[in-house]
Amino acid sequence: MVASESAGSGRNEHPVVRLRAIRKNFGLLEVLKGVSLEAHQGDVIALIGASGSGKSTLLRCTNLLEVPTAGSVEIAGEEIRLKEHGGGRRSIADAGQLQRVRTRLGMVFQSFNLWAHLTVLENVTLAPLSVLGQSKAEANAKAEELLNKVGLFEKRHSYPAYLSGGQQQRAAIARALAIDPQVMLFDEPTSALDPELVGEVLRVIRALAQEGRTMMLVTHEMRFARDVASKVVFLHNGMIEEEGPPAKVFLTPTSERCRQFVNASTSH
Repeated sequence: MVASESAGSGRNEHPVVRLRAIRKNFGLLEVLKGVSLEAHQGDVIALIGASGSGKSTLLRCTNLLEVPTAGSVEIAGEEIRLKEHGGGRRSIADAGQLQRVRTRLGMVFQSFNLWAHLTVLENVTLAPLSVLGQSKAEANAKAEELLNKVGLFEKRHSYPAYLSGGQQQRAAIARALAIDPQVMLFDEPTSALDPELVGEVLRVIRALAQEGRTMMLVTHEMRFARDVASKVVFLHNGMIEEEGPPAKVFLTPTSERCRQFVNASTSH
């Protein structure tokens, strides 16, 4: 396990992410039913579970792409302020606060979401230039360093259409890293890739874990979760059914549902 040492330290500090009693409804459908979770500096938390269990919704609530119906989100000790409208409806109370807090979070989606009309280098420098106010020289230097890290330096002047899916996702990871976030959020980063391209993306994420980066990762890659995560969280029907170190969740789960899911996921 690559993240266990850093995951066990600093427990008296504020968690980098603290989710308290998160509920999320879409109309009459309750997708999250009171989920509480903390990520400390250096933690690598793998969120696993069947489709529809609430994993991606929980991640999207973490960076407020979805506003929780109830509960609170705290990033680096700062709670995101929400405005109550009654009937379970809430909205962002302070757009400036949200924009500031989001600079602490890097998000990598299932689909790569790169700007097709920009080169790889321009995609990576966009947020540092427009959000962080970096100079072009500073943003370019950092972007080239990150593209070299993810193995795409030679492709920096290419457009996304000329990259493979794995290369596009690695470019998306570099883009998320460009704002120097405190936490990286990955929403099934390999699910849109052909099988032969999955490994190159997972190698980049594994290297980030080895650097001690704090990460929350929704994934169906069970072997990767077992090897890289410091903590595994199994969601079922919008609730945490099992959580703990990978050895516990994968080898000795107390939940029968978790046991069945793990066995089914690792048997093929």
